[in-house]
Amino acid sequence: MKIAFLGDEYSHTYAASREFCGKKQAECKGFRTAREVAESVASGKCDMCVLPVENSVEGSVTATADVLLDFSLFIRAETTRAIHHGFIVNDGAGLSDIREVYSHPQALAQCARWLADNTEAEQIAVHSTSYALTLLDSKDKAAIAAMPARGQKELFSHIEDYASNATRFLLLSPFAGSKGNRASVIFAAKNRPGGLLDVLKIFEGAGLNMTYIQSRPSKSGLGDYIFFVDFTLPKKGGDKTLEELVALLKADTGFCKFLGRYDHITNSEATNNLWA
Repeated sequence: MKIAFLGDEYSHTYAASREFCGKKQAECKGFRTAREVAESVASGKCDMCVLPVENSVEGSVTATADVLLDFSLFIRAETTRAIHHGFIVNDGAGLSDIREVYSHPQALAQCARWLADNTEAEQIAVHSTSYALTLLDSKDKAAIAAMPARGQKELFSHIEDYASNATRFLLLSPFAGSKGNRASVIFAAKNRPGGLLDVLKIFEGAGLNMTYIQSRPSKSGLGDYIFFVDFTLPKKGGDKTLEELVALLKADTGFCKFLGRYDHITNSEATNNLWA
């Protein structure tokens, strides 16, 4: 079993990947971008992949949203991890030495207040927090990441602006699962008055609670959007409810893509059950 993830062993996504593995023997392989992660599964080089999808401070991770739209991948499980960021420098460097700070755009945004209060260094966005660590080739460069690499140190810890900072991660597979009390879809409402409301009424009519809704440009033109929706399924009759819902959405929207049925993983026992 090979699981692709964003970054390397110093990244938050790697930690989420190991959490998904539980006791399952798996090789976790890091990639530089979300698209490279997805392509590794689409090409058969890896069996599954893990990507961040939503942060409690900065919202949707747009690169993952694009992956869900563009690739034939299904959500098999999700988990949420508390995210703590450190201000990482080379050994011997101090805050006054720093002229450039590297990190993923989400991490920079999650630490925006701390950065504004503590340094005037230029902020430079890169592919991942762990990739930022590889760029510290001089004393005047710093990174925001989960932990330092060899030859580096954490000058300040817990620099995220909100102590409740957390990120939701998805385990994605080329094959859909058949179990779980959660499900996700992407759809495009028809371009007419009340078009989106008509679709939302389908969820209401099925008695389904939406836990997440996010709009994203369809990239086909200004003002044209698609919608990502997560929702919970009833304990009884979930199979029939989901089948009927997807059929209605496909009939009543301009576009609908089923993203998977899955569980939220909260502990090691649940993780191990994922591979049962």
